[in-house]
Amino acid sequence: MTYSQKKKLTKTLLFFIASLAMAAFSYSQLQAQGFYLRAGGGYSFQSAKTEFNNADPNELTGIRQSTEVTVSADGSTTTVKSLSGSLGAGFKGNITGGYMFNPYIGAELGINYFHGDETVIGKLSSPVMNSEEVAYIRGVDLSPAIIVTPGFEGINPYARVGLLVTAAGNLTIETSADIVNGGGPGTDIALRAESEVTAKFSVGYVGAVGVLFPINDRVSIFGEAEFKSFTIKSEEAEIKSFTTTAISDGQSVLVPGEQLEDMPVSEKKFIFKDDYTISNTSPQPEDQPTVIPSQEVNASGAGINIGIRIGF
Repeated sequence: MTYSQKKKLTKTLLFFIASLAMAAFSYSQLQAQGFYLRAGGGYSFQSAKTEFNNADPNELTGIRQSTEVTVSADGSTTTVKSLSGSLGAGFKGNITGGYMFNPYIGAELGINYFHGDETVIGKLSSPVMNSEEVAYIRGVDLSPAIIVTPGFEGINPYARVGLLVTAAGNLTIETSADIVNGGGPGTDIALRAESEVTAKFSVGYVGAVGVLFPINDRVSIFGEAEFKSFTIKSEEAEIKSFTTTAISDGQSVLVPGEQLEDMPVSEKKFIFKDDYTISNTSPQPEDQPTVIPSQEVNASGAGINIGIRIGF
């Protein structure tokens, strides 16, 4: 075989080997592409703590915003503790559809249900009055995201970065106030209220790092650490239930004229605005909601998720 023939054969072999390598690479890419579905759940802890909302615009509880106040039994001292946190602690379930464009990058759209923990956002303890405000979020959000991975065979790490978008749900605030001798000597008064705050369209951010553990060619188990920064702007609020009960000698009776149906619209419906004008000469119309300054609900959290991913 001449040198020229050897050179030609070598080029042919190299071309053949390169073609096989490209074909194998293309096949592996094709195998790594496609749709998948993942479902799971987890728990988030509070993060990025801030001051809580003002949950008592009617000033019925004596609670100062985002504080725990304790008055001594003899009334000589008052201890004030600042409360801060987020309403982002709780359990989450999700179902997510995704598509891998190649072995290294893909896109997802997730639907998340969040069952927030009940969190004390204000408290007052004194010899004559005990009040408490508890808040929690229950709702659904959407999460479009980009996922990147090194594309390892077997155990495969990944990172996910995306948005959180409000979809449905409410912030609920449960309020209680017990007034010693509030109805006269020997008669205590118990106030109970439940309010709902609806949200404006709000956008937050979410990031996660995790690992896929393959079970077979289509099914994997995943575990991840997730971090979310989510501030929800309030649109309006309404007191959904309100009772005033007189308690004497172990007997309870609703106080006439001091129930939800007796409250004017201005005391049970509220609209949040960034700026507004009120009259200094005319009283607030009782048949219209009261306008109050805008409030934002901190729903940030950090936690873990586990679940299953199925490829198609």
